[in-house]
Parts: sequence; C-alpha cells; structure tokens
Amino acid sequence: MSGLNKNIANENSAARERGSSVVREYERVTTTFNKVLSFKEKVRLSSELRIRELASNLNLNIDKLNTLDRNIEIYDSNILKIANNIEDLIAEEVNVKEKYNRLLQGEQVSMVGLSIDILEASEKKLSGEPSTENLIQQRHHYLDNLSSSFQILDNDLKALNSLQSQMITARSEILEKKEIALEQKTELMNNGQSLREDVESLETHLEISIKEEEVLTLEYAQLINKVESCIVIGEDIDRVLFASLTAVSE
Repeated sequence: MSGLNKNIANENSAARERGSSVVREYERVTTTFNKVLSFKEKVRLSSELRIRELASNLNLNIDKLNTLDRNIEIYDSNILKIANNIEDLIAEEVNVKEKYNRLLQGEQVSMVGLSIDILEASEKKLSGEPSTENLIQQRHHYLDNLSSSFQILDNDLKALNSLQSQMITARSEILEKKEIALEQKTELMNNGQSLREDVESLETHLEISIKEEEVLTLEYAQLINKVESCIVIGEDIDRVLFASLTAVSE
C-alpha cells in the first residue's frame, strides 16, 4: 500500500470515529438539556399551580377571619346589652325590695306606690264614730290588701330574679361562643401566617428556578445555533455525497 493510500485510510477512519464521537457527545448534551428543561418546565407549572392554590386558600382564610371578627363584634355588643339589662333589672329589684321593706315597716300601700282597687274601698272615711263592725271590716280589707300587695311584690321579685338568671345564662353562652371564636381566630391567623410563608417560599424558589431555566434555554439555543451554523456543506461536496449515496444504494 502506497503512502498516500495509507494516509487517506487513516484519515478516513479517524474522521468517521471523530464524527461518531461528536454525534454521541452532541446527543448526550442535547438529551441532558432536554431532560433538565423539561424538568424545569414541570417545576415552574407545578409551582405556579401550587401558588394559585395557596393564594385561594389564603383568601378563604381571610374571609373566615372577617366572618369571625363580625361574630365577635356581635358577641361583644350583645354582652354589653345584657350587662346594661342586668343593671336595669338590679336597679328595679332594689326598688321593689325598698317597697317591700317599707310595707314591712308599716307604711300604707298608697305610700309605697302600689295601686290596688281594694285600697280605695278600705280607705274611705266613715262619717261619725266608726262602729266595731266597721273597724273589723276595715281590718279585713287592710290585711287582704296588704297580703295582695306583698303577693304583687313577691311576683315582681320572682320575675326579676328569673329574668336575671336568663340574662346571666345567655351571657355565659355568648361568652363561651366568643371564647370558641377567639380560639378559631387564633388558629386561622396562624394558618394564614403559614400560608403566606409557604407562598413566599414557593415564589422565591420559583424565581430562582425560572432564572436557571432562562439561562439554560439561552445557552441551549446558542449551542444549537452554533451547530446549525457549522453544518454547512458546499455544493461540490453535496454532489459527491449524493453520488456516493446513490452508488451505495445500488
């Protein structure tokens, strides 16, 4: 074999080997870029979806907080109204007890401020010296009227005590509801803080991932452009390749 033939043989073999090596390396690089960029795309889409979900949960959490705040305001308003009502009931109870005490001390029913029809009949003055029968009749009327007056005051005190008990029970129930609402508010506030932290963390990681994706995409595009610009075959070589391929096919 002549020296020329030997040289071309070596160059042929080396060119084919180098070409295969470059193709393999290019395939490895493009495969790696494709996998990484595909992964980055999944991360971006998944993160964006998760951020939207967290934002929706955060808005729902805020709505629940607003509802609880309104309920707590209503509870406070009702507690204040009940406190005022209880004060009024206590004042009325003191007034009734004062009347009760004045009756016990012998004051007349009219002086105590009670209006009873029997009293008018019993307090009518008789002309002349009252008879024993009239005195006894007045006594009966007086005692009946006094008993009736005490009964009225007893009923008033019972009613006031019942109303106070109802008010105190209602206040206790409202205070219990308010306590539950405050606990729920604390939980929602903590949950809201956790959601905001998750959103911020995701947004930070997403921003970093997007920057990496942009750098990789740009670098990949530049690599492809370089390869495309290098794969330029002249017309003469193209004719030789075409003729050779035709011969090989035959």
